[in-house]
Order: sequence, then C-alpha cells, then structure tokens
Amino acid sequence: MRLSGYVVGGCVILALAAMLPGYVAAQEGVEAGEEAAATPTAAPKAPPASDVLIVWSGGRPDAPPLPPVEAGPVDAVTQSTPEAGNVKEVAEKLGKELEAAGYSVLVIAAEECRDPRQVMQAKALVLGSPEYFGLPPWQMVRFFDETLYRLYRARVRLTDHVVAAFSTNERCLDVLESVLKSTQGKAVEGAVIGGRRASAADREGSIKRLAERIAGEL
Repeated sequence: MRLSGYVVGGCVILALAAMLPGYVAAQEGVEAGEEAAATPTAAPKAPPASDVLIVWSGGRPDAPPLPPVEAGPVDAVTQSTPEAGNVKEVAEKLGKELEAAGYSVLVIAAEECRDPRQVMQAKALVLGSPEYFGLPPWQMVRFFDETLYRLYRARVRLTDHVVAAFSTNERCLDVLESVLKSTQGKAVEGAVIGGRRASAADREGSIKRLAERIAGEL
C-alpha cells in the first residue's frame, strides 16, 4: 500500500510539473495583457489644420427612393436633394469664396468630422444643414453629440473662433446658431441659403455676403 501511495504521489507530481509551464505562460499572458491595458495607446496624429472648417450635412442627389412604410424599420434614411442649390454645393462655394479671400478651408461632411481637434485647430467653424421637420438631419445631430459635446464636457470653449451657420430654413438656422452659442465663439450673422424657391442668383449673393461677414471677423 505504501508503494502504491508513492506511485500515485509521483504521478500527481509529474502531472503538476507538466502543467506548470502552461500555467506560468498563462499567468505571464494575463500580466502582459493587464500591463498593456494600463499603458495608454498613442493618440492618432492630429489632422491638418485649416483656417476655416465648414461642416455640412444634407441629402444626396442620387439617394435611392424611400422604402415604403410596409418595409418596416430601417437603419438610416438618406434624403434626396436637388441637383443644384443643395447644402453640399453651397458649402463648397462658400469655401471657394473664403479661399479667394486668402484662407485655407476644409469642407467636410458632418459624419466624417469626428475628431474634436479639427474644430480646435481651425479659426472659424461654419455649420450648414437643410431642414427636416424644422431640425437638422441626424448626421449633423451626431456631430453635435460626438464631437462638439466632447469639447463642451472638456470645458474647451471656442472664444477665439468665429462661428457661423447657414440653412435652407430660418427655424433650422436658429437650431444651428443655438448650438454654436454654447461654444462661446464669436458669432457671425448666419444666412438662409437655398430652398426650392431660391434662384441661383439669390444663392450666389447670399453665399458671397456670408463669406464677407466671416472673413471680416477672421
């Protein structure tokens, strides 16, 4: 019986010895993982700075037809927009006017502007949006929630920045300007630009005047 006990004990010791390297390796892996988690990852490189950041949101001329109500829920709906006079076109023309005045300009879609440093590095922030039920579309609201709100919570105020907005509707313009007010930037009078009833000449004049107001504060 004593011999049998030695044999059993020896087997247990051998089994533990065989398991030990795996246990040690596993522990080392856990410790390495904890150390990696404790070490902050390097922040991505800041995007290039521009004097004026124009963030726009709107529909697409090539947007597919809206799904019927019978189709049930959808992840997102992209509204259609006119070929001429849409918000993207207005944003690009405004950018060209400001470039002609000697400023560097970045025109970017709201869903692509997710780095708060892009806002901080600019000298002016301009928001442009059409009106859906009196409000900006969800892409612009997401920009408010994910980008501007981060600056707000970090107590970063744009007191040295010029801020302005344009929309196709007065009520929506009020919403954009209300959001910009929270940044404490130097507000420039916004503009209602576009809309189905606006002529090309009206749009061009409004764009030029808004560019002149922004440039006058830079």
